[in-house]
Amino acid sequence: MHRPKLTVLALLAPAFMAIGLLVTACSSHPEQPILQQFFTASRLRDSQTLANFATVTFDPKTQGSVNSFSITSVSPVQTKPLTLKDLADTLAKAKVTDDAFTKQKLAYQNAHMDAIQRVLKAEAANKKVERRDEDVQKAWDKWRTDSEASTTKVSDAQQALGDASGIAELSINAARPTPVDVSMYNGTVASKEVTLSADVQLPSGQSATKTLVVTMERATLNGADNGQPVVGRWVITAVKPA
Repeated sequence: MHRPKLTVLALLAPAFMAIGLLVTACSSHPEQPILQQFFTASRLRDSQTLANFATVTFDPKTQGSVNSFSITSVSPVQTKPLTLKDLADTLAKAKVTDDAFTKQKLAYQNAHMDAIQRVLKAEAANKKVERRDEDVQKAWDKWRTDSEASTTKVSDAQQALGDASGIAELSINAARPTPVDVSMYNGTVASKEVTLSADVQLPSGQSATKTLVVTMERATLNGADNGQPVVGRWVITAVKPA
């Protein structure tokens, strides 16, 4: 009986099939591993692990536990400026101004200590200050108002820098052996939203399929590595129902 000869293509077919399966596996969503790690650590209430790549958790006591999920869509990446160096410079200037103001205030206070004490005593007793102390009271009122404004300016600058640097600090430094001082650089923050179909075991013990939207962010610092950009890792910053 004549047997057809196997062609080279036929012999290589299993190999091509294996390569195809590998390509398919490799083309799965790159967000899958970090999301799997996130939901596992959340289910185990492993806050130490979560602190390495997330600013939020999926609380099993209030939200339930995600047993499995599939990614249904990933939004286009959005990018916004990260002005950490500018914010740090603003804070430094505010501190210098506040220090100079504090020295001037202290000098005035030392030069008018007796009158200021009389003013404070009268104010505490809800009494009118003596005529000789009226000018000091007006001046001290202005010093107090300006002091509060100067302190608020420093506090606001600190808050702005802290708010902006939190994600960058986690994204850039969580996996680095040598941390970068993120406040020395400007850069960008990229963000994307990953939509999931999740099998959730509710706190009541019942199971439900829920659509969740996970926000992921990643910082890039300009010139932080010998003049080259430093690209951080993606971190999870929000999880909410769709």
